[in-house]
Amino acid sequence: MKKQYKQLITLFVLCVLWAISAHYNKLPPPPPSVIKTKAAKSVGDTVLMARFHRIRSKMDALYHYRIKPVPFDPSSDPFRILKAKSDAGPRAGPAPGSAEGILRQALANMRIGGVMTMNGTIQLTVDGQLHKEGDVFAVKVLGKLVLIKVKSLSDYAATLALEGSDAGAAEIRVRLK
Repeated sequence: MKKQYKQLITLFVLCVLWAISAHYNKLPPPPPSVIKTKAAKSVGDTVLMARFHRIRSKMDALYHYRIKPVPFDPSSDPFRILKAKSDAGPRAGPAPGSAEGILRQALANMRIGGVMTMNGTIQLTVDGQLHKEGDVFAVKVLGKLVLIKVKSLSDYAATLALEGSDAGAAEIRVRLK
């Protein structure tokens, strides 16, 4: 126990002497060259940050449509059905059993892929098959087959008509581009 007591007193004396020595022997301030290097590091950081922001702005300019895409605008759909002009005035739409209603349902059920020109003849792709002007093809509407005729065809529009229907005759012009 006496040995531990001596060690504690020695430790206490050393701590007091260290405190007195630290009080009288203060460290001098750092030389100006050290201060300049710290400032240079901060300037280097700003140069790197400026480069980072410049690169980030270039990336945003290139990829802003991928990062934040514009919502789809259905009014610019190239395969939408144009409204038929009628002398009857404005109305809510064709009746479901009318010829125009049947034709609209048939057009809604088929998939128009676009036009292509082969050997000087323009052809329309409908449900994966090619049809030229004057062709007749069948589309299923409410469990019945309805015959559709390609009346006229151009690079930008197609006029499709109901063929041989009991409901009557109807035509719809479809804009393709």
